[in-house]
Amino acid sequence: MSLQNGLNKFFSALGKVFRVPTASAYSQARQKLDPEVFVYLRETMVADFYELYCVEGLVRKWRGHRVLACDGTILNVMDNPQTRAEYFVQTNQPGNPVAVQAQSCVLYDLLNQVVVGATLGTRTGEKEHLLEKLGPQLGSGDLLILDRLYADYKILAQGVAGGWEVVVRLPKNSFKESRALFKTGAKIPREKEITLICPEKSRAYVRAQGLPESLTVRVVRVELKGGTIEVLATTLRDVSKYPAEEFKVLYGWRWNEETFFDRIKNIFDVERFSGISPRVIQQDYFGVLFLATFASILAVTDQQALAQKSSAPPESPGEAAAVPARQPLAGSRQVNQSICYVALIERVVEILLKKGSEEKVLDELHYLFRTSPIRARPGRSFPRTMSQKRFRQQIRWQKYGKKIVA
Repeated sequence: MSLQNGLNKFFSALGKVFRVPTASAYSQARQKLDPEVFVYLRETMVADFYELYCVEGLVRKWRGHRVLACDGTILNVMDNPQTRAEYFVQTNQPGNPVAVQAQSCVLYDLLNQVVVGATLGTRTGEKEHLLEKLGPQLGSGDLLILDRLYADYKILAQGVAGGWEVVVRLPKNSFKESRALFKTGAKIPREKEITLICPEKSRAYVRAQGLPESLTVRVVRVELKGGTIEVLATTLRDVSKYPAEEFKVLYGWRWNEETFFDRIKNIFDVERFSGISPRVIQQDYFGVLFLATFASILAVTDQQALAQKSSAPPESPGEAAAVPARQPLAGSRQVNQSICYVALIERVVEILLKKGSEEKVLDELHYLFRTSPIRARPGRSFPRTMSQKRFRQQIRWQKYGKKIVA
């Protein structure tokens, strides 16, 4: 809706219709709001989540490790002199400007679906975002799962020095010590340990940070469906504690961050910014990350209730006999994130303002969160085709591109 209609709806919900400001007054006032307020709210909420929910056994971990991933995505923003100075201009092959874009990087808890850290800026490289801004938010014992873009000696060395663990997918041409594992044959080992020597291009950084110039890592060979071979490098060297057969599922959890990016772009419409200045863009971006994390934390108890209901036996033998036999549904029931987000957005103001009705609002949210659950189907996949990709690009252009250009 238009900005003025949004203000009218907001102040009507507050019961203050006669205090509705104009869209111009609102736009000027929000320039005084530091986007860091949303970062502070999210970080405070996440810290409380780990402290309080851990006591109740509701924080999910793998073998005692908090499982995190770091990845980036590109956001299209409005084209004006301010955004061009703050972010970067994407050009086509002849060098003509196409769009102004911002680089978003997110440190994400894969099992608990909360944003631990995030950056928004120019395209300096995702590895730099991790090493310089997000890395300090990793704690001792954390496990960081990374895609092959992050296969870098500096990241492995930083993990060893910082006390956090790393699992990273390797490109075939990354470390020469691991290239043999990509081959096929009966004599190819499933895993082995290799010693990496710091490459010349990374030596200045490694020495400046006081990192080790050589380190030993474990490489694990994983065979995917269809026979594709992938190789993972990891600092988890204890073979008895971390069996090789678990790494396929462990690395597969990284996809949860990809689906998170899909949700914030297509449910929260994060690229449909409510203003054109970098400050407003940052307010919208960090505000969306706060709301998405808020929804995930609120839904923890609902997810637990759905999981228990999925695995619970019939209440009595007679109950099972009275129900006609049918094929059981595959997969466990999970909270529908789309329903969570929409339900929260409609009620978040009442919660944050603490008008005395927050307990009633929370009861309503938990009830809605448990409606229309979805089924998690392990191993389910859909082949990608070029025609599907072009169709998605056309939809994206109609939804976002035309508005940005206009």
